[in-house]
Amino acid sequence: MPSVKKVIGRRELIHLPDLDSFFVEAKIDTGAFRTAVHCISCREIFRDGIPVLKTVFDLDGKGEKTFYFRSYRLRNIRNSFGQTEARYCIHSRLKIGRKEIFSDISLTDRSNMKYQVLIGRKTIGKKFLIDVSKIHLMSKPSK
Repeated sequence: MPSVKKVIGRRELIHLPDLDSFFVEAKIDTGAFRTAVHCISCREIFRDGIPVLKTVFDLDGKGEKTFYFRSYRLRNIRNSFGQTEARYCIHSRLKIGRKEIFSDISLTDRSNMKYQVLIGRKTIGKKFLIDVSKIHLMSKPSK
């Protein structure tokens, strides 16, 4: 029996449990390949001789939160201006409504952008249909 795809709007409230951020408004962007999340700062450091990615986020307006990731990679990503830039990427969970998705997320400075989170088509995949005339079709994600 084929699964029925949920319809989402052009903007949705999402939950990023691995970043301890709830009810973050994200723009659904089918023109973007990857998902991008605003990161205040991210840099590779060494803890006990092991490289880790130190990141600082404030996605839900509740203050800066620092996270360390052992699993990450540096990727060349084409930005919205068509320029290629090196960005750190993490593999993390995100929830749209009740649907939990594991996705590669590029970390970048989106402080000059309207939305701190951009959900790309690789994350959306074949999981949802998008109604661009609507916003916030999914109920608030459960914690």
